[in-house]
Amino acid sequence: MKKHAEEQRTQPCLVRLISLGCPKNTVDTGVAAGALLVAGFGLTADDDEADVMWINTCAFLLSARKEAMEEIRRACTWKKRRAGRLVVVAGCLPQWDKDGAVRAKYPLVDAWEGIDDPAGIAAVLKRLTGNKPVPEQKKARPCTWIYDETTPRLTVESEHFAYLKIADGCCNCCTYCLIPSIRGALRSRTVKSVVAEAASLVSLGYRELILIAQDTGAFGRDRTGGKSELPELLAALDKLPGEFRIRLMYVHPASIDDAMIRAFKKCRRLIPHIEMPVQHVSGPVMAAMNRHITAERQSEVIRKLREAGLTIRTTLMTGFPGETEEDFRLLLDAVKSRVFSRIGVFAFSPEDGTPAAAMKGRVPAKTAAARAAWIAAEQEKISREANRALAGQTVEVILDEDAGRGRWRGRMLMDAPDIDQTVHVSQCPSGLTAGTVVPVTVTRASAYDLYGTYEPEGREPGGKDK
Repeated sequence: MKKHAEEQRTQPCLVRLISLGCPKNTVDTGVAAGALLVAGFGLTADDDEADVMWINTCAFLLSARKEAMEEIRRACTWKKRRAGRLVVVAGCLPQWDKDGAVRAKYPLVDAWEGIDDPAGIAAVLKRLTGNKPVPEQKKARPCTWIYDETTPRLTVESEHFAYLKIADGCCNCCTYCLIPSIRGALRSRTVKSVVAEAASLVSLGYRELILIAQDTGAFGRDRTGGKSELPELLAALDKLPGEFRIRLMYVHPASIDDAMIRAFKKCRRLIPHIEMPVQHVSGPVMAAMNRHITAERQSEVIRKLREAGLTIRTTLMTGFPGETEEDFRLLLDAVKSRVFSRIGVFAFSPEDGTPAAAMKGRVPAKTAAARAAWIAAEQEKISREANRALAGQTVEVILDEDAGRGRWRGRMLMDAPDIDQTVHVSQCPSGLTAGTVVPVTVTRASAYDLYGTYEPEGREPGGKDK
């Protein structure tokens, strides 16, 4: 018995990491994982064997906060089942909880940590496991932190693609958005720091680097006084050795100028599909949203991107205060014009503390939801037609997951992982690896799935064709 007890004490404390929300949160979870491993903690995906449950939360929308609190309640129930278990809640929810009302609801939570603290989680757990109290944080502190290339990080998202967070925070202050109040003002990494991390990821075998931030187009503006350093970053990344591709997400349309479009076109490693959330196309609605761009200029940006050979993935919002039937028709017509290759749509949600929550002209929730459903249905029709038109054609597919018996699941180049549609590939030979780009002949299609067969002349990912 004594020997068994000694063995138990020498085993590392095991932490179960739960990451909610967007890819930016996923990166923070990876930073927490890196800090824990360096400090001698163990990681587990098994609730039963875990000693600590660490939950990285999202608070952007009411639905996200509800999901987070449901996970916290589950963790508190888990804690009661065995003495000595610990629960730590991190990320956007503690940062959003300015007055501590959420903290007060869950006294079983052992520590609350905001978004500045993922790298410090090991120190928090050492205090907790040593029966030392963690100083109570009754109010969220301002956000000032961002990781760099020297920060230990475990890429928890995949073995072949990795998110590369180039900045955090936002200064756009759209009237519906809580992000600036949760994640703070824009703070960018240096070009040198991002390139160093990218080189490390490529050396480890990652084949797809996905650049993310609240607004990737604003990268560096907090240092330069207004000039984006994204073109400089893309040029530097393009010079790195190795076989990899770059995917660019979350570029605010107001951040895009002609120089940036030229940089997109010139970057040979850039997948020519940009994620650019436009939210709306009606001038009055965009002005009320504080989007920092006119409808005319946004239309020009879309046109120039398409002329440069790039397709666009976007996010749209319906039911913003003051949105008329005519405004909605403009948005629906934009969808029908097929200027966007992929679309996500959601109905406006009034968030306390944002200017939009107090605006007049509130659109009934049912109307906003119906408009979102209308756009989703239209996009589904467009996607089904476009996919069926690919029947008999050969498309490039990134292989993501081995489904066994010569089958793989993957996605076309324009599709972001875990977001967009799936390609189901059959007749694959043994020896293929995740991240490989192969030609696939499409045999049948639905609205958001393609089915096809592997072609023998597969190739590894490199730069885009010149």
